[in-house]
Amino acid sequence: MTIAKKIGLSVVANGLTVTVPDGRDGRERKTLLDQVSFRIEPGEFVCVLGPSGAGKSTFVRSLLGDREIASGRLLVGGHDVFREADALRGAIGYVPQRDINPTALPIERALHYASEVRLPAGASAAERRSAIDRVIAEVGLGKVRDQAIGNLSGGEMKRASLAAEMLATPGLLILDEATASLDPATEARIMALLSERARAGMTVIAVTHHLDNVDEADKLLILGHGAVVWFGSRVEALGHFGVERLADVYVAIEDEPPGFWSARWRDRLSEERRLAETLGPDGAAVDPGVERAASLAAVSIPGFGPQFTTFLGRELETLLRDTFGLRMSMLLPLALALVVLAGFSATRFQNPLMLTRLLDPGEKQVLADVWGEVTEAIATETVADQDASIPAQIRVFLDSQPKLLAHLREPSTERIIRDALTDAVPVAPDREIIDPGGTFKWLSLMSICMVILGFVTGFREIVKERPMLDLERRHGLRFAAYVVAKVAAVALCLAVQIAIFRTTVELGLLIREFFGGEVPAEIYRRGAIVSASYNWLAAVACATIGLIVSACVRSTDKGVLAVPLLITPQILLGATILPIKEGVLKVVAMFFSPLYWAHRGCRSEGPGVPEFWQNLGDYDPALWIPYAALLAQILVAMLVTILVLRWQERAVLGRNRPVQ
Repeated sequence: MTIAKKIGLSVVANGLTVTVPDGRDGRERKTLLDQVSFRIEPGEFVCVLGPSGAGKSTFVRSLLGDREIASGRLLVGGHDVFREADALRGAIGYVPQRDINPTALPIERALHYASEVRLPAGASAAERRSAIDRVIAEVGLGKVRDQAIGNLSGGEMKRASLAAEMLATPGLLILDEATASLDPATEARIMALLSERARAGMTVIAVTHHLDNVDEADKLLILGHGAVVWFGSRVEALGHFGVERLADVYVAIEDEPPGFWSARWRDRLSEERRLAETLGPDGAAVDPGVERAASLAAVSIPGFGPQFTTFLGRELETLLRDTFGLRMSMLLPLALALVVLAGFSATRFQNPLMLTRLLDPGEKQVLADVWGEVTEAIATETVADQDASIPAQIRVFLDSQPKLLAHLREPSTERIIRDALTDAVPVAPDREIIDPGGTFKWLSLMSICMVILGFVTGFREIVKERPMLDLERRHGLRFAAYVVAKVAAVALCLAVQIAIFRTTVELGLLIREFFGGEVPAEIYRRGAIVSASYNWLAAVACATIGLIVSACVRSTDKGVLAVPLLITPQILLGATILPIKEGVLKVVAMFFSPLYWAHRGCRSEGPGVPEFWQNLGDYDPALWIPYAALLAQILVAMLVTILVLRWQERAVLGRNRPVQ
């Protein structure tokens, strides 16, 4: 197939008004754009200027179809930007202020993945390669095409973002403060590049605060207090506002009350139209209501499979090329393993523990008789009157053991004897077992480490690339493919990390055993491979829950604050510290705690384990149950992440872009 060459698109606003709720009840409305009207011809380069709060960002979001219009019309190529978003997909390119490419990837590789999202589904590999070579040449990055984007200068990074949006040859290219952080020389080069693109036929709209190079633009669109106060050339703008420098236009706008300059602009338009009508019909204004719709080729969006492959490949390649992040990812499980080994270096895993039972009737009779004699012996102060009696002999012995005598006189001793005689406390020796305490504590810490590793991995995965996600959504990104690819990449990363963690711990235990040390008791835990698989699935489940948080927040800092709130309930519900045996607490743990299932899978509470070490209560020890539960939690968390992203798109952007 051949990728259709796009021509510049006109942009026509007629009485464009945008309002938002102003107040808790939502009844009052605040006007952000008020009766904005203008016409940008195909192939024009227009810079949008205005003081802070003038409505520039709202104007850009309206152009992108992200702001619902209260009244009026806004057409791109004759198509309504809000109601015909699908028809305009691929026809509008957008470069936000933040760079959108993965910084760890070379320019060519970043554009390779961008082409798989932005170009039609049927584009061949040769066509994608041709498009990449074309945009690299157009933005002048041929000499650095193999360098990582993170190592480029600010101007080169911005040109790489431009290149990604120019892959599909959009008819309209929008830049929102894209040159704000650049030095003057670099900003001048970018503006010259945009001017070249406009001369080549692409319509370019750039929102900027930099005024030194706006003379590269064909026209200026100046906004003030949400209204158009000028649309025309730079030189005429100076005369209209009665200033000598363009920067003074901002001062003039702020010095006058809202509506002053917009009214003056409307008066000027009325006068120009009157003169045009006097001169003849050629100068008449164009009615946007009859604007001819440009013929746009339908863009076929790649399906779930191709998008999943693209996102997974990009995620894995980004991870492998980020050498610092890769080292940290490998060192973290190693450090956790060393902490676990150091923390349990003095633990006696094989300590004997005597289990007790209730007294039988004969033992109760003997204990009652003996305790009666002892009670009589410790009750008296002297033994002068009891020279030959058994209590007297006991007392003589106890007088030589003052500590024992003191213990026997304590109220707790009498209570223990009473409880033993009434079958309230088992005190008779039964059998000796290995104390499970050390092994269970070790298993708990191992599982908790994996849960922490999962949350730390997942909470930033979406928020760190949110601008890229929002931008690629405009080109048809499927949330399902994106989220599933994220989980798959995280699962592979966690598999390596847990392999490092478990191997280090098991190797440390083997070395300890070789030198005569004790290792966790086998009878209280599953095998190393089975336990590692449970830990891995639990970590993936926690990472997927972290994705939900990452989808909800708009900055990594807020995501960091949520991590302790995620980890604490997991520890409390994981049956590692508190017993989770029955009732509502167990139901909550089974539904919401991956740690509970990991702990249940790794731990064995077989016959003989003392009741005070039984945190799980009665349960089915079948191996498949924790596997099924953890997989179900992963699937549910993925679904919730997708729904959150869709809900945000509807709530924040004002609508839900359908993916056809």
